[in-house]
Amino acid sequence: MPYAHMPVLWEEVRDFFAPVVSPEGGVLVDCTLGEGGHSELLLRAFPKASIIAFERDAEILNIAQTRLLEFSHRIEYVNANFMGLGERLGEMKGKVAGFLYDFGISSYHFDRSGRGFSFRADEPLDMRLDGKCGMNARDILERSSEMELTEIISVYGEERWARRIARSICSSREKSPIETTGELARIVLRAIPARFHVKNIHPATRVFQALRIAVNDELSAIGPSLRAALDLAAPGGRICAISFHSLEDRIVKNAFRRAARGCACEEKECRCNGAPLVRVLTKKPVVPGDAEAAANKRARSAKLRVVERL
Repeated sequence: MPYAHMPVLWEEVRDFFAPVVSPEGGVLVDCTLGEGGHSELLLRAFPKASIIAFERDAEILNIAQTRLLEFSHRIEYVNANFMGLGERLGEMKGKVAGFLYDFGISSYHFDRSGRGFSFRADEPLDMRLDGKCGMNARDILERSSEMELTEIISVYGEERWARRIARSICSSREKSPIETTGELARIVLRAIPARFHVKNIHPATRVFQALRIAVNDELSAIGPSLRAALDLAAPGGRICAISFHSLEDRIVKNAFRRAARGCACEEKECRCNGAPLVRVLTKKPVVPGDAEAAANKRARSAKLRVVERL
């Protein structure tokens, strides 16, 4: 069976890593392994390099391990969220040639996981990437207040109709629990006036994004992980971060800008006034070319930002 996910901006990532992977080798960290597409291409492109791969979803990790069997002597797997980067790789401080982040979830989760990430099939509302998550999507819909649902949908989905959708969800669950993706999609469809439906984009798209982010607490891990990567990167090492929506991209952009100014603080307000930590290599994010966007529709929203450790 062909793999569901097509690695995006692959050639661009390879080219950014090429100057820092020596002919004798080098360590790269794939922080979001998925089905292993990026790792496979990097291992082929750099025959002496090795990879440490993080993946929090055990199911998709097994798929990647099978795919990458021929490289088993050059790859180490970590079944964990990239939030734990610093803790897991602390002994490698200043030794990693490059880090790759491909945020969000893979096409496998949308198309084949059966966990309710998409409304294209009527599936149970789960959306968990691992069993360590507290509540699944159904739990959040059932237990959250109207105000809490409004905030989730507004902040994580950037949905202008968040309050109206939340009210409709609360009204519907009083009659019966919302169990499946199809039920939720129909509720959202009814909540947004037809004249405001956008052509070729299902009205529930942002709501599903918001729930998925809330279930897996996706955004809170990005900042700490990027700070850990900066600490672990070798001089000249590079961090490549691929984002698919504005929430992820904003976190990456701000983290890279602060590091370029010399700030390594965890607080919102800089208190360290340090020397610059990185050089930004992408003044504007790199986006897929026409050919890649035509071949892979899900690549169209991808943005790649890269920094180099000083």
